[in-house]
Amino acid sequence: MKLAKRIFSRESKLQVCHEIESGLKTQAQISREHGIGANLISRWLQEYRRNPVNCFFGNQKHPVDTQVAKIKELEAAFGRATYEN
Repeated sequence: MKLAKRIFSRESKLQVCHEIESGLKTQAQISREHGIGANLISRWLQEYRRNPVNCFFGNQKHPVDTQVAKIKELEAAFGRATYEN
């Protein structure tokens, strides 16, 4: 019998990482409270420490990436308009 895969929201992952990083709770405390394995928490922390702004988006587009793409698009349009003038 296979257990159902639990899915955690981005906000809950961030909350766990903030609690550990701020020293409010240890990994062991959070593991017991939420029933999350220590290895999973370690992976979350690793991803959070690598890039705190754009972590835990999964397959979604990162907001910063979409903003950068929009800026490039606007710069290209501005360049074309300047060239035409």
